[in-house]
Amino acid sequence: MRQILKNARILDVHSGEVMNEDVLVIEDGRIVDVTRTVPAGESLDLAGQFLTPGLIDSHVHLVWEGQPDPNQFTISEPAVLTAYRAARSARRNLEGGITTVRDVGGPDGIPMAIARAEKQGMVQGSRVIACGSPVVQTGGHVYTFSREADGADEVRKAVREQIKAGADAIKLMCSGGAYGERESIEATQMTPEEIATAVDEARRAEKRVAAHALNSAAIQNVLEAGVTTVEHAALLSEQNIETFLKTGAFMVPTLSPYYLMAREGSEGGIPESAVRKSRQVMDAYATNLRHAFSRGVRIALGTDAGSPGIPHPTVPFEALLWQRESGISPVEILRAATFTAAQALGIEAELGSIETGKIADLVTYAENPFDDVATLHRPQRVFRSGVQVSGAHVVWSAHEITARA
Repeated sequence: MRQILKNARILDVHSGEVMNEDVLVIEDGRIVDVTRTVPAGESLDLAGQFLTPGLIDSHVHLVWEGQPDPNQFTISEPAVLTAYRAARSARRNLEGGITTVRDVGGPDGIPMAIARAEKQGMVQGSRVIACGSPVVQTGGHVYTFSREADGADEVRKAVREQIKAGADAIKLMCSGGAYGERESIEATQMTPEEIATAVDEARRAEKRVAAHALNSAAIQNVLEAGVTTVEHAALLSEQNIETFLKTGAFMVPTLSPYYLMAREGSEGGIPESAVRKSRQVMDAYATNLRHAFSRGVRIALGTDAGSPGIPHPTVPFEALLWQRESGISPVEILRAATFTAAQALGIEAELGSIETGKIADLVTYAENPFDDVATLHRPQRVFRSGVQVSGAHVVWSAHEITARA
């Protein structure tokens, strides 16, 4: 099948400029030409809309939809209902212009099942890179939907179980977090030996490793073990930054959940302990993100979509926070949500930029996102492998965005 998109203002996420070419030719879901000449045949006139690569959210939980206490929610809902919920989350992400998500944890094999269902055309949603059940120490962060394992041998077995179940990547929980009532965000979880074992086993199967790590000691542990991405990395130190640069690992910050839990407090039903810890995180998070960017750390945009108070999709809101709270430029933000995210996930040969040979995951906007990231809240058209998705929209209303940001 051949498609021609004409009169597009095509954004180059590498240069941060609008391309001179304004015609895109797509065949069988892939970009075959970026040109100024309109080929013969039927075409779709984009009338000067700005065309970007499909956005990528490197950190979501499809099984959640912003419930105040995700731990309790996970253990109280039947798995079948949770699976339907996850499929709806994938659909909502796609309609919001997030054409790819990495699901970093869910119960009962649901993330892998949604990924398979999407590939087989059983559900329509974002393409899903699934981590399956996170590997945690006994009683570790979000143990309610994770695989608890203690000691190197048991951790190795747990990683093998996730690979056997079809996980695209491995998720580790290596520090405390905001949700657990009895967890400290300053606590490390999993020993350096356990983390290194998990990374070694994942590498044997050519799988990447994502590690939840909030505090500087945990960040250092996972970086030295060789993980691919460090999730959150809120309280990073100068030593952490040096190690990021040395190893080439990616930072996947997620300001949205901590910002909203800290700002909105317990009025929305969020446990007081989570509010308190989120405020502790936000005391340093925005400044640390800005510093990491200035030092050249490779940063992929993630959101923790599904966490307390955060519906799907959340990339536009996260982008707004990066700009307003950390002073990150729109070009840097869009690059983090496209090509750098694709690099972090190992899919940059297929996705993340508008180039010949790549999959035609595309989004159009009436205004230029390079000028104002708030534009990302208003997608006009979404294309998944060259096919236009009906009902492009985002969940967050303009009023809610203004009120909550």
